[in-house]
Amino acid sequence: MRILITGSTSKLGAALVRALSSAHDVRTLDLTGDGSGSSPTHVGDPRDRDFAATAVADCEAIVHLAPLAPPGASAVDVLDAATRGTYNLITTASSATRFILLSSLRLFERYPMEWRVTEQWAPRPTTEIDDLATYLAELTVREVARVAPLKAIALRLGEVVDDASIRGKDPDPRWLHVDDAIQAVERALEFGEPAPGSWEPAMRHPTTGWWVFHVVGGGRKTRFPLALAGQPPFSYAPRHDLSSGVRLPIPTTPSRAVERLTGRVGGAARRVVIYGAGGPLAAVTAAALERDHVLRLTDVRPLAEIVAENKPQSEGAPLPRLLDPPHETRVVDVTDPDQVIEAARGMDAIINCTVVRPDPVLAFRVNTIGAYNVMRAAVACGIRRVVHTGPQQVTLPYPAGYWYDFDLPSDVPSRPGANLYILTKYLGQEICRIFAEEHDLEVPTLLFSSFVNPNNPAPEPLGAYAFSVSWQDAGEAMRQALRAPSFPRPFEAFHVVADLPHGKYSNQKAKQLLHWQPRDRLEAHWTRSFASGGGAR
Repeated sequence: MRILITGSTSKLGAALVRALSSAHDVRTLDLTGDGSGSSPTHVGDPRDRDFAATAVADCEAIVHLAPLAPPGASAVDVLDAATRGTYNLITTASSATRFILLSSLRLFERYPMEWRVTEQWAPRPTTEIDDLATYLAELTVREVARVAPLKAIALRLGEVVDDASIRGKDPDPRWLHVDDAIQAVERALEFGEPAPGSWEPAMRHPTTGWWVFHVVGGGRKTRFPLALAGQPPFSYAPRHDLSSGVRLPIPTTPSRAVERLTGRVGGAARRVVIYGAGGPLAAVTAAALERDHVLRLTDVRPLAEIVAENKPQSEGAPLPRLLDPPHETRVVDVTDPDQVIEAARGMDAIINCTVVRPDPVLAFRVNTIGAYNVMRAAVACGIRRVVHTGPQQVTLPYPAGYWYDFDLPSDVPSRPGANLYILTKYLGQEICRIFAEEHDLEVPTLLFSSFVNPNNPAPEPLGAYAFSVSWQDAGEAMRQALRAPSFPRPFEAFHVVADLPHGKYSNQKAKQLLHWQPRDRLEAHWTRSFASGGGAR
């Protein structure tokens, strides 16, 4: 098998290269050489999409040690490497039949050791950058795997060690011997392949999909138990017991200080900063808020310049306006953490309308990392209410999505697939959720699809898109998300859609929690008229 191993100069990466080279055609990728005079097959950064495509060309399997970021990299660069770098590798690997992501059991440290935490349990990452990067890399692979023609396997590893690195140290239940980690990768390379001459049904050996296995060390005192990974057909069996000398109970690690903003201003916000104020959704939102809020309107370009262009994003889309004092404008790049924090100072609430759709670099930098910068600013400035925005994530076709389903509520699990725009916004949304839960923020996230004018239907034969709303009702929903007194959970997602007769997408949650009522039923978009003596039009 022709295999690409990323992060090949790391301790684990180098061990994998040595172990797999005898039986496979191994190629390697890393940011730099290993300093010994030898060099990986491919030296460069997979965030460069052309470079990633060259590295994975003709490879049947990719073993990815994510995130691939240099020592001392900034938090935003680590997240960018974990998301964009991973996305480029998996979406350009047209010859690969499997993508093996080496993840971490660190995502489950919040659970008590006495709980039988297995692959069936949800990850609980913190907002620490190592946790976020690991989790977002997993999400990226998982969502692409819903639609990509390959097997995607996440191996959540314990703390990988070798004999030399633990000599003289007290045993740790998190330890995983490097030889056992290699065994798990070998099992993943073979996973799902029928034995030669096998007549077993094809369903026993699916060719595509997503699997997760927890790879722990041997012994009974491991931090997490050996569960699904130890069962057929994966059948991982650790050979190194590094936990037998562990003394129970394990001393509790002091919890890191986490600022929680409970009790601070939420729905009573008066001073509001809007990021991405030059776009149409922000324009209609500002118009809904300007009478009784003090707005700080920010965009990556001067708002006066955007207004002077007088160029709507689409036909009939609202245009931003320059507002008189006490409102103000600022130039803010949401990918710059310092600019984002400075713009949030002195504000009571944040509205994030920033978005980039087709650009393969800026989509990640704005939609995903921009959300991270906004949430960090909220915590740093003591702002509890953050109104986040994004596209609906429920129209992915079958077999992975909900395209043929009806009455889909706001809380249905997201299905972004491999779509650049929707996936990057989904990753940003997950960042918002994790920050909201950890810091007790209030983050209503409004999800939209088609914005329309009530009396000006587009000339299309299929009529109104079933996830449509008028610009005015969208602005009112934003206002209500800002002003709602409270929410049941720190993070809440809402489908913002008109009262359409299709029966496809439900807006009940927005009505109940935001006290929002769409006024425009958009009849002109879904009713037919009949010419006097002619057929249907």
